[in-house]
Amino acid sequence: MAPHGKGPVRAVADTFLATCLLLGASALAMAADKIKVEIVETTDIILMVPHTFPGSPEQINTHCDASVAGNAARGDCNTTVLPATEPTSGSMPSFNHSAKAILPDRSHAVLACFPWNKACGAIAPIAPERSSSNCDATAGGNTICTTKGLGVYQAKRNKNDLVIYTPNGKVKYQITGSW
Repeated sequence: MAPHGKGPVRAVADTFLATCLLLGASALAMAADKIKVEIVETTDIILMVPHTFPGSPEQINTHCDASVAGNAARGDCNTTVLPATEPTSGSMPSFNHSAKAILPDRSHAVLACFPWNKACGAIAPIAPERSSSNCDATAGGNTICTTKGLGVYQAKRNKNDLVIYTPNGKVKYQITGSW
């Protein structure tokens, strides 16, 4: 008999029970991080911003074919010159994304997605056939698209950061206010 009246089977059972309790508690903690949010409306703005595209320096490429037969060598070389180009000015698109959401406590939150965040992106509707979209072009080539009735999404919230799991992958927004 083992000390303190516990046999080897009882010791294994106690260890197994403790392990199960710890795994269950960690699973509950991980599940608590996920929430569901309803995305009522999104606004996606495509701004055409001025941009200077860099030029390129002149490029010279030489290619030679050579052969040796006995004591004689022959070679044939071709040179290609690509001229330098000057910088040019033009327009480049910049995207701004925002949304109106209903959080689990039924509060209404305004969400913004900032372009410097690499996880920034548009929220795709869960069921496109149940949502409606409208796009309007404005002066200067800018476009504003509004989509309504996008659906309910899984999300993770950390203070004011909200990662939303969409049909096209996860996107990161920040809660900036209420509506």
